[in-house]
Amino acid sequence: MRDSKDENDGAARSLFLAALMIGSVMVGGLFYDFESEGINLAPIIESEIPNDILVGSLDTLEISLDDEDMSSLNIEMTLNGDSVNVQPNATGVLIVDISQIGVGNHALKIIVTDSLGQESRLSSSFNIHYPYEDPTVMIVDNNEIVLVRGDSATINGTLIHPDLGTCDLGWSDSDVNEFSLNLPFSDQGDFSWGPSEIESNMTISILATCGTWEDSSDLEVVYFNVTEPVEGCTDSEANNYNVNATKDDGSCEYDENPEPEPITGCTNESANNYDETATEDDGSCEYDTNSPETGSLAWWSETLICDEDQIAPSVDDYTTDEADNHECHLSFVIDDGNITISTNGLPNHDFESTLGCCASAQSDTYTIPLTPVDDSDCNPSVSSDGCVMAPIRGTIAFAVTGVAIYGPEDGPGGDAVALEEGAYEQEEGEQQVDLGVCHGHSGPGGVYHYHADANCIHWHGEEGETMYDYNLDSQRTLSTHSRIVGFALDGYSIYGYTGWNDEGEVVEMTSSYQLKDGADGSGGINDYEYIQGLGTLDACNGIFSETPDWPEGIYHYHTTMFNGDGGIGFPYFINCYAGELPSGDDSGDDDEDPCAGHGETWGPGIGPPPDGCGGGPPGGQSSEAGLIAIPWSSNPPNIGLIIISVLMMAVIYRYSRESAFGSSALNQADKVREYHLTPKLA
Repeated sequence: MRDSKDENDGAARSLFLAALMIGSVMVGGLFYDFESEGINLAPIIESEIPNDILVGSLDTLEISLDDEDMSSLNIEMTLNGDSVNVQPNATGVLIVDISQIGVGNHALKIIVTDSLGQESRLSSSFNIHYPYEDPTVMIVDNNEIVLVRGDSATINGTLIHPDLGTCDLGWSDSDVNEFSLNLPFSDQGDFSWGPSEIESNMTISILATCGTWEDSSDLEVVYFNVTEPVEGCTDSEANNYNVNATKDDGSCEYDENPEPEPITGCTNESANNYDETATEDDGSCEYDTNSPETGSLAWWSETLICDEDQIAPSVDDYTTDEADNHECHLSFVIDDGNITISTNGLPNHDFESTLGCCASAQSDTYTIPLTPVDDSDCNPSVSSDGCVMAPIRGTIAFAVTGVAIYGPEDGPGGDAVALEEGAYEQEEGEQQVDLGVCHGHSGPGGVYHYHADANCIHWHGEEGETMYDYNLDSQRTLSTHSRIVGFALDGYSIYGYTGWNDEGEVVEMTSSYQLKDGADGSGGINDYEYIQGLGTLDACNGIFSETPDWPEGIYHYHTTMFNGDGGIGFPYFINCYAGELPSGDDSGDDDEDPCAGHGETWGPGIGPPPDGCGGGPPGGQSSEAGLIAIPWSSNPPNIGLIIISVLMMAVIYRYSRESAFGSSALNQADKVREYHLTPKLA
């Protein structure tokens, strides 16, 4: 019995263990199926679609898809509601073409379903837009105009937009939705327009529309309020002038003797008791009996500037970076009917060397007669025929400071003053010329000189002003006769812009030269012709008349910036000598001067100088040819050496210009030229 029971128990245990093993296998299988089913996830959609897209900058959008079974994916895509059939590429990227859709807001929707029916969605909106441009802006000077019935009015305004060529401007006096009447405007957007003979209140609407990519508009409305005219006397000179009258009714009344009583007094400006309000001289003028006699030692000491009895100012060359502290110095000796002036050639005012940088002290001497004598062969009131002509280039006179005065021509042969004032432009590749303040600059050898004006010698700015504040009008005032600015080599004085006419009135002195037909000054003095009587001065740019220094009258020259017609005032100082030149002075006779052809018949790039002429311009004359002079040797130079030298000079010049015009120096292109020509009405 016991053995049978044990056998039954063992069988039962075996069956239990077998069932347990089978159940474990089945449960494991079920669990395996569940896990396998759970790791098959829904598709993944990724994209970085920008919210704003500049038109033309992006042609396609990219959307990345990822799933366990890419081949079984079902893709539904719409762009702006329209179906798009696009399949992913080998890397699972959908490429959507947007190159053909226009500007505006757009919507992209994607639904992706896998083999198990799992679904993923993407919705994105983006905006395609034009480049940004400023909106249209219109400004009018007055939106409400009050006027008298029957009067006219003007509307002035400005249209502002980056591209005015895309703009339309129209106006209407009725329906603001109908702008059929075009309104012209300038290239700068300025416009001016207005109705005439307005009889009743009215409204004008002005509409501006501009746009390179998208149109924008601006509207201005102008109201015209009409009032009734006030009748009365509208003449302010009448006794019963009505300040409120807008329409003259013919009622004006006047005194029987409207001529004002003359104001008597001293009318001579050089007198101690000059009365600027006097209209009739009463003979009461009084003069300083201690005034030096013209031509005396004391007179010369007062007339010349920077002599040993005066404190020389410290002046600066604006072209350099450092403070130069230049000082002008001058001395003179009177002997044997002549005056000899020795000078270092530096001015008494701040200046600009410009391209000829930099000015340096010279050692110059000028001898002129104390009593000039007319050249009997010269009749400048008719023409310059028979007169000794001033040198084309180089010194033709000297200022009262001892600074050299040159003629108008520059190195290339053109009129340097006409070039500076914009009458013409130099040809490409031609040597550049630039005049500084007061129409002066430095040439080779550091010789500072004037080509025109020079009146800044007597100019004194207000506190805080510099030489950049100097202007011609300050010396062209018609309140007084100009002072002497220099002396020609024949001994006759050169005054500034103003003088006295036959009636003793102060007038501006003007040149009698004009440009020939088709000429612009680029041809130098050959571009001009003398027209007798065109201006107040003769062919040498002089006149015989009274001056403050010679009240009995004397021949003298004047500086000029205008001719009698308001054109440019060639020759600016003198064109010929009305007086006899000191013995041995061959000024103007270039044909007899073997060294006179520098820059034309000999010089760097042309040929060696004549014997005895050295390597630079003769007689201290400047050809304006550049900053560095290359002396010729006795034999013609080696061409290869010249090329190497020129290249080295170009590098040195470039470095020196960058150093001279660094951040602390004023750029030549930015300097303020307040002395540009503006004719002054007498």
